[in-house]
Amino acid sequence: MKSVLAAGLLFVMAIVGTAFQPSSQAPIDYRKLGDSLSLQAQQVLVRNLLGAIQKGGSDYAVDFCSERAMPLTDSLSKRYKVRIQRISVKNRNPKNAASLFERKLLESFASANSPKDTLLQTPKGIIYYKPIRVAMPTCLQCHGNPKSDINSATLFTIKEKYRFDKATGYALNDLRGAWKLSFEE
Repeated sequence: MKSVLAAGLLFVMAIVGTAFQPSSQAPIDYRKLGDSLSLQAQQVLVRNLLGAIQKGGSDYAVDFCSERAMPLTDSLSKRYKVRIQRISVKNRNPKNAASLFERKLLESFASANSPKDTLLQTPKGIIYYKPIRVAMPTCLQCHGNPKSDINSATLFTIKEKYRFDKATGYALNDLRGAWKLSFEE
């Protein structure tokens, strides 16, 4: 029975990408954990959005994203007991708007000597930020130039679902925003 429990624990640790260790052992590497969880969140969103595009096109994906993106990240948040968010200066969803401090952080991510991530200690815990870049041409179907990359049906759906959308006009490799993972200690 102990070997089954040990094997299960090793499996969970492999999925998360880092060990959740008892307090008597080494502290958690929040940078490694944040990187692993933000990558997992990114993969879940991309996989679901690509499936939605395949099923009904980019306008269907916008509709899908407006209803399912937050619940997908929330389910990961609950599973790993961390608050997972996306933030941006050019947000589509108002809930993803960057704070004044986060705007400055995003500016640093956009600079030529951009850090790959940032880890902050706060009175409430640890916050991990990781840049999100427009990495695939598919992203431009919803986030590219409205006159050349986004078709009219998709643009209509964006305007219908997100009245105050600011998340267009991107090119490949542009900084889109950042993952924000809040760990309570």
